[in-house]
Amino acid sequence: MSLTVGEDSYLSPGDADAYFAARNVAAWTSAPSVAKEAALLQATAYIDGSYAFRGRIADPGQVLAWPRVAAADSEGRALAGIPRRIEHATAELALIALAGDLLPPRERGGKVTREKVGPVEVEYLPDAEPGRTYPLIDLLLKPLLRPAASREVKRA
Repeated sequence: MSLTVGEDSYLSPGDADAYFAARNVAAWTSAPSVAKEAALLQATAYIDGSYAFRGRIADPGQVLAWPRVAAADSEGRALAGIPRRIEHATAELALIALAGDLLPPRERGGKVTREKVGPVEVEYLPDAEPGRTYPLIDLLLKPLLRPAASREVKRA
């Protein structure tokens, strides 16, 4: 498989390798190339499906949400190409994807009020959303989100 940045993924495997090498993350370095590419695809799909970004897509025929036009971050700086925050979020999510599915099937639907299995007991708030959350990714992408979306991340 060969990824094309801007068409399949927001980050190339080589750039992800450099990102994690700088952070001394062995789990990424030791993963097979095919697993890294699959993880980058999953991460890109998750970002595009979960966040509402400022501006609009640059070309009606493009597959991914970035690059965008008329987009500026929360400080008013123009955003051109694929922002570094998108690349970093893609890398971080890809690392998580190496260990498992970013969006596993949901069985509980977030409505469990009490669950007891042996001595372990879990109780969820009535408004608890099902699924996982990724606070680091939310923080990385927050300055790129539409103002109304910056307070609420849409979950798939």
